[in-house]
Amino acid sequence: MFKHVLIPTDGSETALKAVRAGVALAAEIGARVTGYCAQEPVPTRIHGEGYVADKQMVAQFEKRAAEYAEACVGAVDAEARAAGVPCKTLITKSAVPYRGIIDAAEKKSCDAIFMASHGERGLMRILLGSVTQEVLTHTKIPVLVFR
Repeated sequence: MFKHVLIPTDGSETALKAVRAGVALAAEIGARVTGYCAQEPVPTRIHGEGYVADKQMVAQFEKRAAEYAEACVGAVDAEARAAGVPCKTLITKSAVPYRGIIDAAEKKSCDAIFMASHGERGLMRILLGSVTQEVLTHTKIPVLVFR
């Protein structure tokens, strides 16, 4: 069946449930996993009431975004280690998360993507739609959606 499963996460509680289920599935079928997080790049131009963020502020935003992404993939790695499942992690900057997920799956030669039915992305989810739906629409790789 599947030998290499990509498990993307945005760090939400819903995604964490999918991480646990994805790792459990991988353990059951003898697959390895790659934990993935699409780190959204910090805008270099941040405007607000005539103020433009300086380089230090942008660097701090970048640092915090990177730390958050590391924590997200760290959760996948921890679940995999606990289950005895081989795991690698990958973080890429992607302004469009679904594209990052698909690119990561292709780059790592994954034969399946296991992801939550939806993350908690607030207003952006309402405006842009579900990342999961976009992955389903644009990839040729099998996608297992966890509810």
